[in-house]
Amino acid sequence: MCPNEAAGASRPCGICAMIERIEARQFPDTIAELPRSWMILGDAQFYRGYCVLFAKRHVSEINLMPREEAHELFDEMLAVGGAIAALTRPLKLNYECLGNQEPHVHWHIFPRQVEDPMRLAPIWVRAESERKVLLEDGDRRELIAGLRREIARLAPTARFP
Repeated sequence: MCPNEAAGASRPCGICAMIERIEARQFPDTIAELPRSWMILGDAQFYRGYCVLFAKRHVSEINLMPREEAHELFDEMLAVGGAIAALTRPLKLNYECLGNQEPHVHWHIFPRQVEDPMRLAPIWVRAESERKVLLEDGDRRELIAGLRREIARLAPTARFP
């Protein structure tokens, strides 16, 4: 049960629900399981290689985690960023840990390319219909395989579905 439900929150945590799908092998874009997190391919593939990293533990703020756990999670986020960068060769990686809509620690990691005319603006400025690009199935599978290779190299404790 999601801690939000147990605490009587108005609605369950959407990320906890997603993690349940991931753990049940019902989310096809799962890339890797790390000791403290799950890595998935995001749905905004206008930014090819965009991934989301979910903390396994439901906590609304990283400062509420035990210090060692937070540091381990941060190391995993660095490995995920390194894997995305190695594969996509971006001009810049954008890391966003917001939680305003889903109060569960997670990062959006966006590779930004020099060809993007809006590369200096936050990604959220681009219309959702433009950024939420789905990849052709073969391209998606190839991207996931490449990300898995890179995360295996950078985070040897990673496991793959």
